Amino acid sequence: MKRLAIALTLLATTANATAEDRFEGIRQQWQTCAACHGPQGQGGVGPTLAGQDAEAIIQKLMAYKRGETVGPRSVMMWNTAKSLTDGQIGTIGVYVQEGFPKQ
Repeated sequence: MKRLAIALTLLATTANATAEDRFEGIRQQWQTCAACHGPQGQGGVGPTLAGQDAEAIIQKLMAYKRGETVGPRSVMMWNTAKSLTDGQIGTIGVYVQEGFPKQ
């Protein structure tokens, strides 16, 4: 979980350094996620993400990125997760945990 700590530290540092949108860097990627998980993580084709903590989201995305099976539809997530940087994965985890905040 060293990556989680680094991602959360970077996100917190960025948030403290500027009043800009902390999630600007993943909002475009989130549109891909929202196609299956819903804009507010309410679920749809993919499972509900709303209410999950950052660590759970990050662990799953990192497993998908490694090509691991997490659930019956893991294959649908492998390429998407592989396209994300570790920093983006950390930011997405926090974004979900914080309830998909607007800017």
